[in-house]
Amino acid sequence: MIGTKLKYLAVSSIFLYLLLLAPLMALGQSEQQVKQELEKRGIDTLEEIQAELRKRGMSEADARRQAKLYGLDYDQYLQKYVLNKEATTTSAEPINSIEPDLVDYTTEIKDDRSQIAPTVDVTKKPDDSDGLKYFGYDVFNNNPYANQQALVGNIDPGYIVGPGDELRVYLWGEAEFQFEGIVDINGNLFMPNVGQVFVSGTTYQNLNQRLKQYLSRFYSGLTKNKIFLDVSLTKLRPIRIMVMGESNNPGSHLINAFATTLNSLYASGGIKTSGSLRDIKVFRNNKFVSTVDLYDYLIKGSISEDLRLMSNDVIFIQSRLNSISLKGEVNRQGIYELKSGEGLVDLLGFAGGLKPSAHTGGVTIKRIKPLIGRNDDSAFDREIITIDYDQLLQDGVNFRIQDGDEITFSKVLDKFDNLVTIAGSVFRPGEYELLEDMTIRSLIENAGGLRPNTYFEKIDLFRKDRNGDLKFRSLSLSDIIGGQINSDLSLQPDDSVKIYNDQELGALQTVSIEGFLSEPKTVLWRENFTLYDLIFMSANIEDLEYQNRILTSRADLLRYQEGRTDYQVVPFNLDNVLDKRFNAVLRPKDKVILYSRDINEILDKYVTIRGAVKNEGRFLLTDSMTVEDLILQAGGFVRTSFKDSVTVSREKFDFTGNQIAELKRVKTDMSYLVGINTKSTSSYFLEHNDNVSVDNIPGSSEQRRVSVGGEVKFPGTYNLESKGETLSQLINKVGGLSPNAYLPGATFTRNGQRLAFSFDDLFNKGNTKFDIVLQPNDEIYFPESVYTISVQGEVVNPSLQKFTENLGVRAYLRNSGGKTKNAKKIFLTQPNGFTRKVGWFSNPKVLDGATITVSAKPAKREREPGKFLENFGTIAAIVSSTLTTIFLVQRLDNN
Repeated sequence: MIGTKLKYLAVSSIFLYLLLLAPLMALGQSEQQVKQELEKRGIDTLEEIQAELRKRGMSEADARRQAKLYGLDYDQYLQKYVLNKEATTTSAEPINSIEPDLVDYTTEIKDDRSQIAPTVDVTKKPDDSDGLKYFGYDVFNNNPYANQQALVGNIDPGYIVGPGDELRVYLWGEAEFQFEGIVDINGNLFMPNVGQVFVSGTTYQNLNQRLKQYLSRFYSGLTKNKIFLDVSLTKLRPIRIMVMGESNNPGSHLINAFATTLNSLYASGGIKTSGSLRDIKVFRNNKFVSTVDLYDYLIKGSISEDLRLMSNDVIFIQSRLNSISLKGEVNRQGIYELKSGEGLVDLLGFAGGLKPSAHTGGVTIKRIKPLIGRNDDSAFDREIITIDYDQLLQDGVNFRIQDGDEITFSKVLDKFDNLVTIAGSVFRPGEYELLEDMTIRSLIENAGGLRPNTYFEKIDLFRKDRNGDLKFRSLSLSDIIGGQINSDLSLQPDDSVKIYNDQELGALQTVSIEGFLSEPKTVLWRENFTLYDLIFMSANIEDLEYQNRILTSRADLLRYQEGRTDYQVVPFNLDNVLDKRFNAVLRPKDKVILYSRDINEILDKYVTIRGAVKNEGRFLLTDSMTVEDLILQAGGFVRTSFKDSVTVSREKFDFTGNQIAELKRVKTDMSYLVGINTKSTSSYFLEHNDNVSVDNIPGSSEQRRVSVGGEVKFPGTYNLESKGETLSQLINKVGGLSPNAYLPGATFTRNGQRLAFSFDDLFNKGNTKFDIVLQPNDEIYFPESVYTISVQGEVVNPSLQKFTENLGVRAYLRNSGGKTKNAKKIFLTQPNGFTRKVGWFSNPKVLDGATITVSAKPAKREREPGKFLENFGTIAAIVSSTLTTIFLVQRLDNN
């Protein structure tokens, strides 16, 4: 069965291949003509079909679609002329697998120890004994590098294609062609039926045009807009970096070429809680280049030093600087890390500040005494400190914290010293301030007085005794209102008064209403309490917005049934109740449920606009809304907007589940947009969930500036005239170089990094290969001669020496006293930025301004004492055990 399916797929691809032969086959050709063409080419065995399949890379879907274009029934043809014939003429074994004929050019850089996006369990972080979590480490729980798809993202248009990049080429229109391939190590991309094209060094922005120019020799429709081309990068070549120190997965890693320091931390699985988040160092070419403080990222959402990494960069995560525990009434409890010079004020800033309920008068700090200064007379090395944080703020003191401190902000007391409460049958029950000489009667007056039907024979006063136990005392409300002094008691803090009505004491029965309300309500039941009364007192019926949203065709009355646990559901029409055409007297424990119209329809409809407008976002859909109305709500166009038309993406679903949206280009009516016409000429109205995209004018971009200084005629900052302007053109623009310009020492800085570049080859030797296209913010500087040479590293006397013409490296080393015993290799960095290793028999000439560096040997690991004897004893025991076993087996065989 499997073999038959694979045969079917292979034949389908060859079928498509034959149909694409335009000179041999015309539209409307017959099945016999296709059959004759197959026989003519001698394709009648499974092996030949497989060979063509690998060669052409065709798919079954492509074959079916192309057959339909030529008026042929795809499935009928295969069954009739190919599969039946093969079943009767041959009994070839079924094919169990098809090996793709592809070459993986990334195999040579794979490393078993460091795969991209290592799988590391960082979801659980250790806590301290009090359950506090280490702040910041859970940011690595959601690892975007968990699979290789994370290596593909938005591609910079200036990205330069190179070996190892994976490209997808897709043609459609009069001809269809789809191919995915990897740029080989020579920079070529091989495409079936077309050949190979050199793409290495081409920017992603120009890649489409380059392939279009090449493929137009085979597909003439590309130049006539009858065939269309799309080229995309499906996978970027990785770079190798080293993550060392307190990483969850230290070692070598392959990451995205656009990755930054933060990306590398994600790629290595995050940082151990023993590692520092405040001092992550980046080294490049054995030199320190930046420090990253992740607290800037966690607290402020930005990292100013998060530079883009280069191949062979080293990221070092050192041990935690300290561990400060903060708990209690702060917004983010946890264990934090502070830098030198930071104190309690900074710590609270990292924790999001104090809660309003924090008590600042007495802050507790548990501290372990430092190793230096401990008192031998005391057996205890811990102490507790209480500070007044309010006083520290008034004095402007940032209290210094030590490693291991545990800081606790306690909560203010949940108690009022001037609170009294009244509840029940008064007009304004609630909490009140205890005034001087306040009595029960004066509290009732402050609460608006008594309601009708109040029960005058009983009132309860709740008060805590000296032990904190709640006690209550019943009094006569009529005596209090009548002015009897003995009954009208003076109130104390935390006293609570309860006044009853006749119905409460008669039968404390309730009814409730819930559903489409601001909040559920439960009210006391009374005689002749109707459904209309409950709805009218609970729902905001008179509000127009509420009327538009409530479902009036149905609501439910749930009636309690005596002796049963379930309710009886009685549906009713809400309009009939509000119009008093239907009403019902409620019973105790009845429940009423109201519903919203959103149970079966969308009430809040929105549209979204993105692109070249002033305010992108989501806007409320209005009646008969046009794209012009939406653009006005978004603040209008920006300077570079393409105003002739916009793209609208509208949801559209088919039964197959493949199509999810439909794109339409809609022209904009500028006369209606600016108010010249009061009605739009467009009949296209927006619908719920439409997405409108406003494009920029093709080719629009901001002005680009570069700076040039030093020994040129007119130094300064200049605007580039074109995207392809080169360095030599810029130098001509500034009037040329000064006679004093020292070209070997000139510098070219891009994105804060110096570019290794030979100005001498470009300007003195006229080699145009060294002419470079300028980018925004490039900085070029031409110095005078410095006449000095720097000798560094493992030499007897590191120094700055006078430059001498035609002198070699080893002469300068001798002048520095020679190499030390710890010296290993010699490196020469010329003033143009290029660095080379100096071999045993090499003595290159040194240019003015160069640097000679002698590296050190790595430290030797000391052998553990007694390790050899331990290993020898283990081996001897194993050998003895083996010989004993052999002896016993031989004796058993002899017996």
